[in-house]
Amino acid sequence: MSDCCCPPGVGPEPKGLSDPRYDSYNPSEVRLYGRPAIPHPIVSKEGSQRIDEALGRAEMRGEDREALSATIKELLELQFVKLYQQRLIFGVFDPQIGIIQLPVEINIPSKNYRGDDSGYIKSIGVIYGYAYEGHCYKLPKPQIMYLPSEPRAILGSDCGCDCGYVPELGYAVWQIDKLERVIALDVRSDDVKTLVLDENLPGNRSPMAYAQTMALAPQRHRD
Repeated sequence: MSDCCCPPGVGPEPKGLSDPRYDSYNPSEVRLYGRPAIPHPIVSKEGSQRIDEALGRAEMRGEDREALSATIKELLELQFVKLYQQRLIFGVFDPQIGIIQLPVEINIPSKNYRGDDSGYIKSIGVIYGYAYEGHCYKLPKPQIMYLPSEPRAILGSDCGCDCGYVPELGYAVWQIDKLERVIALDVRSDDVKTLVLDENLPGNRSPMAYAQTMALAPQRHRD
C-alpha cells in the first residue's frame, strides 16, 4: 500500500482474540488483515430455553429432563459437525420445502500442518489486505477466506501509515505460512444481464474461453 491509503472501518473492535504469535522468525509468513467471522454456539441460549420449555410441557422433571436435554443438544452438535466437516454449505430456507442446500467438497487436508486431528480450517475472515516480507498491500476487492489458523489481535502503533489496519477499525490479523492451503470465495451479486450476458460478450471473455472455442470449433473446408 502506498501514500498512506486509509482502509475502511469494518465494524467494532474484535474481542477475545489471542495475542500475536512470535514463536520464531518465518521468512515465508504472510499476514492477512481483515474482519473475522463472529462465532455462535450451535445451540443458542434461546434454543436451550425452548428445549427446556418443551420438556416441561411434557411433564418431565428432575434428572430425566436434564439428561434428555443434554442428549438433544449433543445430537444437534454431532449433526452439525457431520454436515460441515471439510465442506462448504450453501443454502436457503423455503417455508414450504425446508432447507435447500448445496454441499461443496473441498480439496484440503483433514489435518493441519502440525498434524492436529481437530480439522484444518479454523476460522473465516473477510480479507482486505496482507503484508509480506515487510511490505503491505491492499487487495483489489475484499475476499472471503476459510483459513487454517485463528485470528489474532493487532498491536496498536503510533505510526498512522503502518498498513492502516488498526484494531480500532475492527481488523484482526492471521499469521499463515505462504504454502498453507486456504479457500477463497469470490462472491458477486447482480442481475443476470450483468453477471452472465455482459460477462460473455466478445472481448469480455477470458482467454481460456476463447481457447476452448477455438479447440472445439469444427474445421471448414477450403475451396
